[in-house]
Amino acid sequence: MEVVTQYVDRKTELEGHIAALEAEQASLISDISALKEKLTTLEMERHASSLASEVEALRTEKAVLEEKISSYSVESVASEGYQV
Repeated sequence: MEVVTQYVDRKTELEGHIAALEAEQASLISDISALKEKLTTLEMERHASSLASEVEALRTEKAVLEEKISSYSVESVASEGYQV
């Protein structure tokens, strides 16, 4: 009878251990999913910031080039006015 009690006790112990491990597994899966979402968001924010900086630099370069072109246009109109 004592052997049967030992097996019952061991079975109860193992069931408790299994339940605890399954609960931890579910919690870890949930945490990992949340962390992956956070990481994805952080990576997207970094990429968006980088792109915004690049776009701003390109806008500045475009404005500078347009200004230079405009100054050449003004110079050519002025030099044509003197030749007439």
